[in-house]
Amino acid sequence: MASCAGVRSILVIKTGCRARRVLRIRPSPEWTPEEDARLERLVKEKKGCWRRVAREMTPPGRSARQCRDRWRDHLARDLYHRPFTAGDDEELQRLFLRHGVRWKEIRRATHGRTSRVLRRRWKEIRNSDAFLTKLWTRPPPPPTADAATTPASLPVLADDVFASSCSSSLLLAPVEGSPPA
Repeated sequence: MASCAGVRSILVIKTGCRARRVLRIRPSPEWTPEEDARLERLVKEKKGCWRRVAREMTPPGRSARQCRDRWRDHLARDLYHRPFTAGDDEELQRLFLRHGVRWKEIRRATHGRTSRVLRRRWKEIRNSDAFLTKLWTRPPPPPTADAATTPASLPVLADDVFASSCSSSLLLAPVEGSPPA
């Protein structure tokens, strides 16, 4: 917590007889090229021990988590910093169907992308108009070999399911006093 001294401060607000404490978190300043170079050198020396790396960062004020996130999301050499293509999006959809929300598994299958980037891209895909249209439109039935349509090749509708779950006597026999259909 000592390395984060410049990031957090407690503000005391006095109103009448009561004092209220408010934790105010100021956003960290942008990373400078000098800090990036120092972080690269320290990662090589400390072999990814983020607490030690944060302690040795000068000027202090970067936490171990900030150092790790900066390295993992921006500076690591094995990252792939190019825009997503249509093929990448299809691969992401296929992996999401296979693994669900286990982003670490998806990250391992897609080399060079972080789980954070993949999750953000999935949300963009999921909220896109093209994805929603594809999700809610019913695909046409596959064409049959013969021109006559067999009942097995027709799509099952909700009305068909309801009718098949009822007894035929209820569907065919009108109730006395009811208007004719």
